[in-house]
Amino acid sequence: MSESYARRGYADRGYAQRGPAQRGPAQRGPAERGPARGGDKSTHSGGVIVAAVSVLCAFLVLWGLYYASGIGPRHQRALAAAQCEPNLLSVNVECTTVPVLNSQYKGIANPAIQQINADVALYSANETLSLTSAEAALSAEVTVMNGFDKSLAKFPFPPSVAPKAEALIRAISAQAKLTAEQARSSSLAQMRSFNSQISVASGVVRTDLTLVLSTLEKPVTPNMEP
Repeated sequence: MSESYARRGYADRGYAQRGPAQRGPAQRGPAERGPARGGDKSTHSGGVIVAAVSVLCAFLVLWGLYYASGIGPRHQRALAAAQCEPNLLSVNVECTTVPVLNSQYKGIANPAIQQINADVALYSANETLSLTSAEAALSAEVTVMNGFDKSLAKFPFPPSVAPKAEALIRAISAQAKLTAEQARSSSLAQMRSFNSQISVASGVVRTDLTLVLSTLEKPVTPNMEP
């Protein structure tokens, strides 16, 4: 991200108890009473088992909720220990390290910056010679900046970098609009009159590029939200 940008370019997770037996003609015999009493005992035992299972289930549910409440912090600490970048749910991988994310970012930024620098050099070579050539260079520059902007908008920046990346995207968009207006100039003199404004706009972009990269290179800490 250290490339020069001449003049305007860029650098760079219940059981009922029975009463006493009544004697009399209708009294049941011992053999008949036996099974009934046995049934009562089975019912009582079954109720006790059901109650015990219910208590156990309730305990397991409460324990599960308690355990789950700590998953977030544990996950954050694990990410930090492995130097994994958070907020990468859109990427189908378990862990993306800081160096890998930096490499992915530079794979987008560096080619765009190099091409913009080339277009700027072409414009500089023609700003006093050929309106057609200078306009073509500016139009090419605008195309690259718009593509760069769209790529950055899709990039999975971590929470610590996202605000700075959003500022960078806005800055590039502003410069692209200004450059597009410059390209519509009807004369070389009118075209050159935009140079100072473009220089200021590109300076803002360079500053934001530096902030994004420097923040992206910082190690992940446990308090970063996934």
